[in-house]
Amino acid sequence: MIIKNYLNTTKEEVESKKYNVWIGISLGNKLFTSENIKEYILWALDNTKEDVLVVIGDGLHAINLEVLDGLQRIAAVRKAIRIGDKKQEEIDSILKELPNEKAKLVKVVRFQHVTASKYHEYRLEILLEEFRNNKSFHDFVIKIIKENKKVGGSNISNGKLDSLALYVLKELPLYINGAKYGGLPEHGGKTYLLQIYPGLGLLDKLLINLQNGKSFPGLVQKLKITDKIAILEAYV
Repeated sequence: MIIKNYLNTTKEEVESKKYNVWIGISLGNKLFTSENIKEYILWALDNTKEDVLVVIGDGLHAINLEVLDGLQRIAAVRKAIRIGDKKQEEIDSILKELPNEKAKLVKVVRFQHVTASKYHEYRLEILLEEFRNNKSFHDFVIKIIKENKKVGGSNISNGKLDSLALYVLKELPLYINGAKYGGLPEHGGKTYLLQIYPGLGLLDKLLINLQNGKSFPGLVQKLKITDKIAILEAYV
């Protein structure tokens, strides 16, 4: 694995297995081939504190299918689920190749499994309100959206840009305080604080600045950030 950047952490912290590792699988990112996903999982198993969480972003991909590909909402959701099903089958096949003691340390979940909670809904509502009422935050989120080559090189309307912003706003609660699975830690759940992903951008800049209180201090206070996240730009 080639680690190009360590955000909010160090090589020493990662190699000491300080964090539980999670992998967010973007269904629109062509780098997430079966071969590459296997390498990410193997690396994560070697470097995680306890176990590994793999999140398939089908719920987010539906937004792109609806806004960019022009599908009706229900059709977009159904197609995203089908693509997610196929990706899960690929990952399940990878895990079958691993020794059982390794495979059982990998939890593979869908987007709704880590976002269907009052914890996530509360923070999403805060972010939606900030997006509506804070022009600086609104404009920065739109800049994140425009980093996407499919969006940035087109004459997409402001209305569609605002619709695409939901992609960023829905994933922010998952990233900003760690991916939480099985409930909050005090209720028996677990938090995964180290994410590995092939590529960095403005979203990562926003995450780290929010973590360290360098951007949108009023929003930071409302989000109640309690855990230190870390991000690795990692390539197979």
